Amino acid sequence: MNEHEFPLWIDETLPKFELLGKHIAFIIENLLQQNNIEYLSVSYRTKTKEGIIEKVGRKNYKNPKIDLTDVSGVRVILYLDSDIVKVSNIIKSTFSIDDKNSMDNEGRLSSDKVGYRSVHYVCDIGEERNSLQEYEYISGLKCEIQVRTMLQHAWAELTHDRNYKLGSNLPMRIQRKINLYSGMLEIADEGFSEIVESIEEYKDSIKNNDLEQLFTQGINSISLFKFVQDISNQIGLELTPVKDWGGSTTTDIIEELKYTGLNDFKAIADSIPENYVEVSKEFAPDNNIYGFLRDIMLINNYQGLSRKDPLNWALVGDEDEDEADKMRDFYSNFMDEEQAIRLVRTFAASNQ
Repeated sequence: MNEHEFPLWIDETLPKFELLGKHIAFIIENLLQQNNIEYLSVSYRTKTKEGIIEKVGRKNYKNPKIDLTDVSGVRVILYLDSDIVKVSNIIKSTFSIDDKNSMDNEGRLSSDKVGYRSVHYVCDIGEERNSLQEYEYISGLKCEIQVRTMLQHAWAELTHDRNYKLGSNLPMRIQRKINLYSGMLEIADEGFSEIVESIEEYKDSIKNNDLEQLFTQGINSISLFKFVQDISNQIGLELTPVKDWGGSTTTDIIEELKYTGLNDFKAIADSIPENYVEVSKEFAPDNNIYGFLRDIMLINNYQGLSRKDPLNWALVGDEDEDEADKMRDFYSNFMDEEQAIRLVRTFAASNQ
């Protein structure tokens, strides 16, 4: 290909490379979701015509059509280092890999080296899709897929940024610091994976526990969720699922339990009124785990809970008299009316 034909080839194929990256990113994202692998992002980019010409000149490529493998690029950023192997296996089983130009887990840093680790694959759309008419337009074109964790991505961005150039030849004392900090990131990456693995092992260890066995467990976000699942099933209470369990509201709930003297699961179970399920179905049919636990705390010891400062929620708004009446009627099923009036007044928005 001569110097006049090459720019024409770029103009003709750039739209194809753009479409290739878009398709591969879409396929990968769908596969990650199907395999329940959490990820930060899946993105794609296409080199510009100027960028392609510059690289061909800098690398002195003799056959650019074959030598260029990263005109189209896809980047997968994961949360956990342990998921890189899973994603690598998905990529290798989905696309046709150019092993010569790829670097997978086996090609990462050896045991005596510290520094940025890269996992990337050069591939085409895959043998199965190459034969389909809808992929004929991009059949045979190469794309580079990078797989990184968030920390690896941050390090790569910093070392390749033109303002820092941390990967360049630097004085030994500076290079040593770079290597040390890179090693710290590697340890942190591995540490996050180990923590997640420990959490999953703990979940598995209590998965088959009955309530009596749960009574021996300390209260934490995992055991509390399991307890509420089991106790609600036992008493016939239907709770609306929540998506944010384990976040700041969960932390608040666990702290609030201490103020009401409900320091273990047996105490919580013993504090559930016999008529709670029946009354809850009438007054709060859409109740969830947060509402259920706070109901039990308020019924058991609202005076103790009122001492928590700050309390990041209110039972009713200041102007909502109808809701206040409803709440008074609800709690009157578990205490005398005067106590219920005091409870609702104590946890009104104006008092928080």
